[in-house]
Amino acid sequence: MLAARKLSGLQKDVLSLYRALLREASKKDRATAAVAAINSPLLTNLLSDTSTTTSHARNEFRRQAGDVARTDFRTIEYLIRKGRKHVKLLQMPGVKGTALFGGSSGRL
Repeated sequence: MLAARKLSGLQKDVLSLYRALLREASKKDRATAAVAAINSPLLTNLLSDTSTTTSHARNEFRRQAGDVARTDFRTIEYLIRKGRKHVKLLQMPGVKGTALFGGSSGRL
């Protein structure tokens, strides 16, 4: 049996940010699905759609994780700070979805 490798503080921060981002994005998706279900019963498949906030957040997070070297601590810390700001934005009641991520050219 292999022993589990301990995570560094930076790795824990990244995982914590990822979970928080997915949690907030799924809250937005559930709220959007609830409104869509009230307005049109045909839109209840919204959560399985690839254009949801959760899928966009997941794809963008993974894309940017692949662009950064594991040893580039300065960039990783910068992206963690920027990601926390995006989580705070997602927590705001007026934010509806993924427009805050800045498209595919911007970093999370």
